[in-house]
Amino acid sequence: MTLTTCRSSQPLDFGASSQQTFKVCTFLVNVLSHMYDQWVKAGSPLNFDWRPENACPITKDFKVEDYNFGQLIWSTFTLEIKKTVTEPFGCLVKSKIDGSLFLVFRGSKSLDDFLVDAEFKPVAYSAPTPNPPPGMFVARGWYAVFNGLVKALDAELKTIGGRPLIVTGHSLGSALATLAVPLAVSHNVAALHYNSASPKVGLQSFGDYYASLKVVTFRLVNTADTVPNLPPQSSGAYVPVGAEVAFNADYGAEKKTHNPCCSYAYAIYNPKAPCNQDFDSCAPSQDS
Repeated sequence: MTLTTCRSSQPLDFGASSQQTFKVCTFLVNVLSHMYDQWVKAGSPLNFDWRPENACPITKDFKVEDYNFGQLIWSTFTLEIKKTVTEPFGCLVKSKIDGSLFLVFRGSKSLDDFLVDAEFKPVAYSAPTPNPPPGMFVARGWYAVFNGLVKALDAELKTIGGRPLIVTGHSLGSALATLAVPLAVSHNVAALHYNSASPKVGLQSFGDYYASLKVVTFRLVNTADTVPNLPPQSSGAYVPVGAEVAFNADYGAEKKTHNPCCSYAYAIYNPKAPCNQDFDSCAPSQDS
């Protein structure tokens, strides 16, 4: 097996964002990612007794025992090929240390997730806030997953009241987080949005609407990762939301460059040298 090496590297500049907030968010995102692995190992039951566990070696300074993980938020969505899927995607999390609240979404894990990721056709977006502008469009696939969980998410957000909430996710989870922010705003929730490896969810009309909500948003991007550049320009004039926080760590394979633990979390913890020279030990299951 060929050892993984970095082809290129550029430091991570956090700018106005908080490194500590990114650390907490990447810890929680990776816990939710491992949740999916547990679910599959259990046989993908619809009644799943989840035991939160941190399987990311980068974020070992955090302990799951310091957080209360709420009930899982599930989505039932239909692919363009007319296949209906039900999967767990996220949950509300509360810190036992300082009471901070997080809404966390995992990234793509299943074949069905990757199929829905490729459904770039713009579809009409229905905003949850009062008096929205007309003519907003978002990518069909991510909106289908979001609509499949919006009822459960709405019920969860009603329990928060006006308390601050940090919304976070990775990849597909970042798309869901972006779509969740307007819903949180509609409940008068004071939202803050930190995401990683987020694709561009909507066309310019949606981007303008999102900006009008004035939710502070930071979008962590590995510039060697292809996902933040999706959908492709041929699918429409999709735009990102929030302030980009960039680094570069090119491992020569997309699944490695995009990895939420050994690439993105590593960069957050090592901003001056974001290339993980021990990637293969960090993610031994990811062959070259």
